Amino acid sequence: MPDKNNKQPLSATQFKPLDAASTESRLPVSPGVLALAVLATSAVIIMLYLFVARAVIFQTEPQNAEIDISGLSFNIGDNYLLLSGEYSIEASAEGYYPLVQTITVSGQATQDLKLELQPLPGNLIVGSDITAIAASIDGEPAAEVPGTIKGISRGSHQIEFTKYRYFPLQQEIDIAGLGTTQSINVSMLPAWGEMQFNTEPSGANLYIDDRLIGQTPLVTEVLETGSNLRLQLKGYKSFEKRVNVKAGTSATHPPIALIVSDGILQISSAPAGAKITVDNQFLGTTPIDLPMAPFKKYRIELFLEGYLKATRSASLEPEATKAVNVNLKPNIGSIALTISPSDAQILVDNQPKGTGSRTLSLNAKPHTLTIKKAGYESKSLTVTPRPGHQQALSIKLLTVEEAYWTSRPPRIKSFVGTELKLFKPNQTFTMGAPRRQPGRRANEAERKVGLQRPFYLGRKEISNTEFRRWQEHSSSAIKAQSLDMNSQPVAKVSWEQAALYCNWLSRKEGLPPFYEIADGAVSSFNWNSHGYRLPTEAEWAWAARIDKNGNGKVFPWASNLYPPMQVQDNYADQSASNFLSFTIANYNDNYPVSSDIGSFKPNSNGLYNMSGNVSEWVNDYYDIRPNRGEPEIDPTGPTSGNRHVIRGASWALGSRTELRLSYRDAGTEGRLDVGFRIARYVDRPGAKP
Repeated sequence: MPDKNNKQPLSATQFKPLDAASTESRLPVSPGVLALAVLATSAVIIMLYLFVARAVIFQTEPQNAEIDISGLSFNIGDNYLLLSGEYSIEASAEGYYPLVQTITVSGQATQDLKLELQPLPGNLIVGSDITAIAASIDGEPAAEVPGTIKGISRGSHQIEFTKYRYFPLQQEIDIAGLGTTQSINVSMLPAWGEMQFNTEPSGANLYIDDRLIGQTPLVTEVLETGSNLRLQLKGYKSFEKRVNVKAGTSATHPPIALIVSDGILQISSAPAGAKITVDNQFLGTTPIDLPMAPFKKYRIELFLEGYLKATRSASLEPEATKAVNVNLKPNIGSIALTISPSDAQILVDNQPKGTGSRTLSLNAKPHTLTIKKAGYESKSLTVTPRPGHQQALSIKLLTVEEAYWTSRPPRIKSFVGTELKLFKPNQTFTMGAPRRQPGRRANEAERKVGLQRPFYLGRKEISNTEFRRWQEHSSSAIKAQSLDMNSQPVAKVSWEQAALYCNWLSRKEGLPPFYEIADGAVSSFNWNSHGYRLPTEAEWAWAARIDKNGNGKVFPWASNLYPPMQVQDNYADQSASNFLSFTIANYNDNYPVSSDIGSFKPNSNGLYNMSGNVSEWVNDYYDIRPNRGEPEIDPTGPTSGNRHVIRGASWALGSRTELRLSYRDAGTEGRLDVGFRIARYVDRPGAKP
């Protein structure tokens, strides 16, 4: 314990680190220590490699194949230690094709891989004392032997040896392959014998298998498997036969009597195409060459419609040609033609025969008679004159225009039974009304228009029944008065619904739709279409106002007086006075709302309810465009707009303004007193001549 009474002062001493003292006395590292360190490090690396490496066992065919692996690997017996990844393996063995393959070592502890090398082909030396032998292997041509057949795959093969005049030889040979060469010797047995040939007459050229041997009589080789014999001698028919003789023997063929050759009967006629019989047997039509037996007289007959029968006779020499040429005589009948127009051209079987009315003398057979003239539709028919008789025939040509309209019916019916009438206006008129006309509205500016393109227009408005063939619909009612009866006109339909109904009708009849649709709505019009559509305003105005004499009307009735003196159509009459704010005084058509379609008398153009019953949608977009210059031909209205034109009065209208035939309104959505009728063009533009 320190003495508390010892109060001597403390003094500092110099501090000296312990490791500093040891550094001063360090010895150099020996080589042995370094070697041990390297060995230890190597051992660690090897152990680490052995720990992460995977064992791959290669099974090779053949077993003695040598394996070379790209990259780091260790071989322990049959095992190769490889890190995971891809390696290129090359295996080789004597007598085999080298095998190069890429393998992938996975994370599995052990993998087995099979390496199968393909053996090299072998060669076969074939020896024989016979030359030019054809050899085939397994049915495929191989080579000509004696000689070496190279590149035969290892294994058993069927080899066949063939040569003309020898029996085929087949052998089964096991080819060792592995690049080795084997040898065999082939002996083939003769396949021929000898045969004596005699002909009557002698001296014929004798061919065996298409090789000229000599002239008969002679002895020659014939195969046991069969040979083709051919004998030829001038003036005689060729003789052919299959013959055979047992190999190594001799035989004599029975004498062969050659047959005298045919002659050629060459028959022609003017005109050609006549039927030919020889000794009452039909043999064809002229012109024709007929091989016929010689030394015989033949009876030849020729027949051609419109001509008299011709008879000839002929005889032939062997290998000689006999020509028989016959000019056939026409069998004539006559046809007296009366032609209109008088200068129309006449063609018979496409050959000109003059113009105008005349009598034709023609062969008594069917002819195509054609009458034609520029500006007229040609007419063709088949005529058959009767020999010794005269027939009368009257033909009147139609102009192209007349023929065109003859083929277009004046009335047609739609898929749902709507009747449409054909109109060919081809005239100009003025739409709208003059400024001083009583009741005129500002939207009735006068416009000069012309209609030239023919069109069909519905004689009646579309009924509820006809519209409901397309979709369910109710035209509603007003004050307990139904607008929804089957025969009443459809109402409360928008312009869009009316247009889509027209497209539906067109599709039902295979016509091109007039209205082009985008996103379920009408986007544009196809004026080249002759499918169903709503009438243009110009068509509607012409059909409603212009009579057969080309005169326009102010009202549907004859006078320009208002109100009508007699019942004309279904307007706002006294029967509707309890629910309409305005009705015509002293006028009663007995229909408070719409009547059946086709009620009342049609107008001068045969159309019903053009001035009443329901107002009607037309195709045009609404605008006000005066035109006092040159007439606008077949106007189609503005190209765009947000409302469409409504034409005509209805059961709900009756003022002086509304009953005039020039009255026009506009809208988009359906109304209780607005319906529509349908129209369509006759043809596409340009179809009319």
